[in-house]
Amino acid sequence: MGCIGKKNEFIFLDRMTFTNSYDKNAVKISYYILINNPEASNEKLKTAIIQYTRGRFRNDQSLKKKDVTSLNFVFYKKTGNTSYFIKNEESPGGLSSEEIAHYKEDYIANYDVTKCTGGFTEKLYLYDLPENTVVRNCK
Repeated sequence: MGCIGKKNEFIFLDRMTFTNSYDKNAVKISYYILINNPEASNEKLKTAIIQYTRGRFRNDQSLKKKDVTSLNFVFYKKTGNTSYFIKNEESPGGLSSEEIAHYKEDYIANYDVTKCTGGFTEKLYLYDLPENTVVRNCK
């Protein structure tokens, strides 16, 4: 009874922010988010992810930096396995390796925001469905 009405609780994983800079002028920042009680409907889930992501990146100052070219938001379902990352960082080595990528069954989506001339391109990759271009306002 306590779960009724609770949908799409987004949990930002502070310890799981990664910066990839393969080229000093093309830095990509990846954020990881858990979704507790994700919507069962793909359309409602897409809408919730789009709204959450837009709220996050509008307040994100990273895209104002010249070298940052994209933000990647990676969504996983909150489960007993992925909850570990709320309070812990990934530990890729050793006898007991713990990485979020090990829980492919809990993966939900990627939402990419990429700079382009005069604006951004936003794409949503939900499960194994084809990419969905949400916004493209480049010149």
